[in-house]
Amino acid sequence: MTGGFDRLLTATEFERFDAELKSLDGSTQPAVPAGRLPKKGREPRTVTQHQERIWLAQQQDPDKVLRHAQVYRLGGTPDIARLARAVDAMVEALPELAMRYRFSDEGELVKSLSHGPDGTLEIIKADNQQEAVSLVLAAQKAHWDSEAEPPFKVLLILCGQAVILGLLMHRILEEVCSPEDVLRSLVSAYDDKVIAAPALRQVKQLEPDFPGLAPVTWLRRGEGLTDTAVFDFNGTPGLLPTGDRLALRFGTLLEPVLHHDHGYSSSDHTTLLAQVGVRFAQFLCKLGGHERIEAIFPARQTDSLTDPCGAFARSDSFAVSVGRDMAPEEGERQVLSHLNAISRSEKHDINALAADLPKVWIQRLADPKTIVPTDTLAFDRIPLPTYEARPDFGLAVGFDTEGRAILELVTGQTIRRHAGSLVLDLFSEYLRNPEGLSIATGKQPLQSESACVSDAPFHTRQGTSLDVTAIQAAILQEFRDALAVADLAPDDDFFDFGGHSLVATRIIGRLLHDHGIEVRFNDLFGNPTAAGLARHATLVDGAGESAGNHNVEIRNGKASDAATPLALAQMSLWKIYSALGYREIFNLPFALDFLDPVDETVFEAAFGDLMKRHAALRTLYFETEEGDVLQKVVPVEELATYKWFWTSTESTSADRNAEAIYCFDLAKELPVRLRFLTDPETGRQVLSFLFHHLALDEWSVNLMMDELVEAYRARSLGVAPEWPDEPAPFHEFARKQVQLGVNARHLAFWTDMLGDAPRELVLFTNEPKLLDEPATDDCSVAGGWVEMRLESDVSEGLYAIAKENSASLFNVVYGAISAALQALGELSDLVIGTSAAGRTDPDYFDTIGYFTTVVAHRVRFGNDPTVGTLIGNIKDMINGSMPFTDIPIDLVEDALGMTPGMDHLFDVFIQIHAQNKLNGNLPTPDGGTIAFRQVDPDKHESHLGLQFEVMEEVIDGNRAIRVLMSYQARRYSPAQVDAIRASVMSMFTQFSRGDASNMKISQLART
Repeated sequence: MTGGFDRLLTATEFERFDAELKSLDGSTQPAVPAGRLPKKGREPRTVTQHQERIWLAQQQDPDKVLRHAQVYRLGGTPDIARLARAVDAMVEALPELAMRYRFSDEGELVKSLSHGPDGTLEIIKADNQQEAVSLVLAAQKAHWDSEAEPPFKVLLILCGQAVILGLLMHRILEEVCSPEDVLRSLVSAYDDKVIAAPALRQVKQLEPDFPGLAPVTWLRRGEGLTDTAVFDFNGTPGLLPTGDRLALRFGTLLEPVLHHDHGYSSSDHTTLLAQVGVRFAQFLCKLGGHERIEAIFPARQTDSLTDPCGAFARSDSFAVSVGRDMAPEEGERQVLSHLNAISRSEKHDINALAADLPKVWIQRLADPKTIVPTDTLAFDRIPLPTYEARPDFGLAVGFDTEGRAILELVTGQTIRRHAGSLVLDLFSEYLRNPEGLSIATGKQPLQSESACVSDAPFHTRQGTSLDVTAIQAAILQEFRDALAVADLAPDDDFFDFGGHSLVATRIIGRLLHDHGIEVRFNDLFGNPTAAGLARHATLVDGAGESAGNHNVEIRNGKASDAATPLALAQMSLWKIYSALGYREIFNLPFALDFLDPVDETVFEAAFGDLMKRHAALRTLYFETEEGDVLQKVVPVEELATYKWFWTSTESTSADRNAEAIYCFDLAKELPVRLRFLTDPETGRQVLSFLFHHLALDEWSVNLMMDELVEAYRARSLGVAPEWPDEPAPFHEFARKQVQLGVNARHLAFWTDMLGDAPRELVLFTNEPKLLDEPATDDCSVAGGWVEMRLESDVSEGLYAIAKENSASLFNVVYGAISAALQALGELSDLVIGTSAAGRTDPDYFDTIGYFTTVVAHRVRFGNDPTVGTLIGNIKDMINGSMPFTDIPIDLVEDALGMTPGMDHLFDVFIQIHAQNKLNGNLPTPDGGTIAFRQVDPDKHESHLGLQFEVMEEVIDGNRAIRVLMSYQARRYSPAQVDAIRASVMSMFTQFSRGDASNMKISQLART
């Protein structure tokens, strides 16, 4: 039992209460022990995927209300001491109610019982019912500390002679029990009966999603999201201040006539639901000026104590499109037809909702007495407003104890505070006389540029609102700019036009920095259209205000004369670079094959413009005598003293492969070498495009190619390029990052996750281990590579399953490769390295430099997940780690006590080269183009055991996927490499199947 009674009861009351408890079981021990449950039940337990997602959502947004609240007045004279014991017995039988959630020492989210009082019961005094309701709502709104507080709480509120029961249940419990289960269990415990374990439940999506237009736009709150303080001098004052963001509840009795001669039976819930639901949708059509509205009904006509679109609601429902002028009987027939089909086990699902129609939710109103029939406890439900998100309108229909029909209307947070009573009053009149009530205000278009008939205002943190059409326009423009698709429409899918995680990072940063609009990665992945994403946006006041004054030097593009420390990501590279003898391990040996003749002099001038524009391309790197590693920008006026460009006539004896392994002397040479060659077989010009990785990352490569095209266009016309603005120089980013230091909380995120992760990958347990010899001094780790080209139908199948699961292609490919390795080695745990953009500051989105961090993620295969679950887990894992990717992997390894250069957290690396721009065209003065294509570099070595480079390419409008797998020959024999390749290709094929999402990973492994 919980403590805390001493602050709620007087000393005399507590002594009497304690004595009553002890008298029930003959105990002479204090009634409030330190811990109630046996210690053997306190060991950490694994959380479900749903619990992990709910927990993560709560951590990301602590202010989000994910607690469900219900309040009941207990009839008769309930025995408080017996009721408290019943709560104890219920929690002991249902330990999920008392779990705490935390990260274990192994870096895994786990749940366990508390070693102290479980905190599931509080006994409180209140002067009246209004104060009791306010106490419950305050508890619902309070932040949830998952490590210290249970997800379930009972409030026993003593109001004079009345006893009020408040139930608070966090959404993390949705799978394991419902409010109905809790009431049944509580009554069973109160009656000294066995408590039946609830069945696991299928839950709805994580975020409440209320698509479509506003049913009645003019009833929504205006800017500021505040209400006028209206006083009703004939009634009682309101429960709460007008500033509270509550969904409100209103009720009325329904006269026993619906439409003149259409009566109803007190036993016919289904017919009443169809009659009232269809007419309410028609009523809103007329009130809001719509042609049609979708009415969403519960598929199962069973009693539920929750709203149909909120927490703990059943996951199955169906929608009926109700026309403004249709005969209501036709709508009734459609509803009853759906319900009859469902009763015959024909599946209907809410996924078929129309995006362009307003919505209203209809539900059957349940009486707790029918759910929990008992003679010992009587539950009288107290209708409660809620802080949980609700749509504009939800209508519940039911009967009271005297057989009278009752209506209960819930208005969402976007609806004006006093609108609910008006709507319910008008609707009651409409039911009595549909033709006599004049409410038609003209037909409202489904889409409009007018703010007064726009869609829902998007959510804001500081209490301001903005028309969703303005948000949609801003998002659409960022989509168009990032994807270079000028005619992209609001409903076009981001991923269908070349979007991927790097582009998503850029868009999310731009929206926040330039527009003050905040969206999350999972919001974009789950709603990949401008129209859909706009409904999930948050306005952050002053988001871009800091960009104006703190980077004067950056905005002027001035390079500092002083040397600058390396950024964290650069320093991570340097450690390996120096450990391997400053060799070519971090060369980026790009090569371009020009299908048409290119003017090399113009090309040199164009690339010279980029070097002047981006300081990272003209930076030297060196170590001081004290061992510090610094970088220094070469001034533009000194650039001519460095050799970085060779024409084809200067390169007659040069070899592209030899150029690719050139060893830079970074203290004296620029990290860039451009050499034109002539291909002896084709006679075409080939450019050896060599960079050192310290100078740029993949994001930079695409940025560089875009600007190179513009610079070549200008130089081919004999003029210098004109840039809209100057990018911030990379060395300023490095300086600021070093000054801020390592974020300890971000570092702890990775050490908690990876602390006990397996350090060695063993795929072939039944074969002798190859001789594992270290690399020699004169070369990198020897190895080889194989190419996997995916057939067109397989590629398209992977794109399709990504879209089906609201994921990226990278999430799908990552999942397929990890599943293939799991099948080979029967792994339960796999650590995979990958790269993260590392660009968290939008000031540097247009900067060339090395921001990328290498990070490691831990994939667990427990409980044999389905393909869809695995993809979802990977998406959540990667997207959830994005805020922490400023920490390079070497800092994590150092913190875990690993030997630098010897120990590694991962032996598998997966990286996607998403639609890189090394395939394209340069413009010519006469309006023509010079086509170029990337030439794959020769690869014969791998620093890691296995490295997968996924090439997502679009050439002449055709998209294709191929995978380059490099490996260490000292780790894998030719036969083992073939086995790995076959397993990966097989898994790609299996993932591309139309029914793959619902298949277990173990099924695919056997196929």
